[in-house]
Amino acid sequence: MFQAFAAAILVSAAPLAPQRLYYQVNRPMPLTVAAGEGRELVLLAPDNREVARAAVPNGATEVDAAALIPSLYSFTTVHYLQLIDDGAPTGPALVLEPLVRVRQPVLRLTERGPQVENWISPSERDKNMSGFRVSMEREVVLHTTMGDIRLVMRPDHAPNTVWNFLHLVEGGFYTHIPFHRVVGTSSGGPGFVIQAGDPTGTGSGGPGYRIDLEPSTLPHDLGVISMAREGNDVHTAGSQFFLCLSREATARLDVQYTTFGQTIEGIDVVKKIGAVRVGAQDRPIDMPYITTAELIPAPPRTPGQAPKWISPAPATPAEKPSAPVNPQR
Repeated sequence: MFQAFAAAILVSAAPLAPQRLYYQVNRPMPLTVAAGEGRELVLLAPDNREVARAAVPNGATEVDAAALIPSLYSFTTVHYLQLIDDGAPTGPALVLEPLVRVRQPVLRLTERGPQVENWISPSERDKNMSGFRVSMEREVVLHTTMGDIRLVMRPDHAPNTVWNFLHLVEGGFYTHIPFHRVVGTSSGGPGFVIQAGDPTGTGSGGPGYRIDLEPSTLPHDLGVISMAREGNDVHTAGSQFFLCLSREATARLDVQYTTFGQTIEGIDVVKKIGAVRVGAQDRPIDMPYITTAELIPAPPRTPGQAPKWISPAPATPAEKPSAPVNPQR
């Protein structure tokens, strides 16, 4: 309850804030803005490429973004709205997540179980967009017994997975949660993953529901966060996640698991957890814990200046996985 209250304060204090979470397609999108002069709204692609720009009327404290940027509802991928005040970006951007049907995986049965081979796009009849889910861009800080890990979210790759994770963080789910599985560097090699998100610490706990696999093309690599799942059923993610310890060991997971964020601070903590001594079933002998997790406002986005964490190359389905895929419960 306290975290939800704190999040509401953050939104109300932001220079640019949505008035509600959902906006229906081709209807007004009223936003609250800080009073001032010389302000602009800039629509950005995920790499901060400028797509459209509109002036905010001087002194206005409410604007209709759909009227200022008429092309707004023509976009069916994640975009961002950034407020510019006197030439400088100010406050967190707003994340615009289109409400569209997601692609469905085509599975291929292998000796290691079902593998994602391709994705089927929705039919023309199902391609209609219903509107946007609009929220302030936020990052996640995992406070662990070995230090803090700060994560940037990538809704441009997996919007529903990001939304689920933010919901769990905001609700206090990740409080005193162990890293119950570490396939790390203590026995040599580049390191695989550190896994957490199960309150029971057994590897079989979760939030009481499941979410679907999303077609993320963010490559698994050091510090990338991805969703774990149950066995060979691709649609059984919930609260358990893993942080990658190397590209070398996790490249085979690309497309098979949903990547949805990246470590931007605390990579030394990720490596430190990955180096703990483990016993049977990769369980740490001295279990590291997430003490709490919190949401913090993301820094402003600068139009035309790509974030350093943007991946240069997307992941593509591997024709023949070279090793068992096994970051699961």
